[in-house]
Amino acid sequence: MRKRAVALVLSLLILCVAPMQVFALGTNQVTNSEIGPLWISITEFTNSFEISGSGLAQFDTSLHARSNINKVVINASIQQYVNGSWQTIKSWTSTTYSNSGYLNQKWYLMSGYYYRLASTGAVYQDDVLVEQTSYTGSSYWY
Repeated sequence: MRKRAVALVLSLLILCVAPMQVFALGTNQVTNSEIGPLWISITEFTNSFEISGSGLAQFDTSLHARSNINKVVINASIQQYVNGSWQTIKSWTSTTYSNSGYLNQKWYLMSGYYYRLASTGAVYQDDVLVEQTSYTGSSYWY
């Protein structure tokens, strides 16, 4: 009887420990695949978006690239969620003839909607597109 009790306890212990090890491996694999973008010429693409209490939306977008890049184009738009889809309400473009670019703007919003920032960045070498990236931010209620 004692051998059966020991075997039962060991069996339960093995069953409890085995799923935890599999879960831990699965979590590490997901984390490793989400380290970051795999850019070659773009070194940094940052975006920030905020809405003040008075409805003034402000965003900042910047892109930095390697020294062989001589043109940066940034497009940014504020989008509003209306009738089940995102609609662009205002867009801006910045073109810089160097290896970095910056775009920041302000725009007043109507209350009662969700808003977000969407942007794209493209880098060129002698007017030939080398690489591009995009960003879509979280939505905010105003």
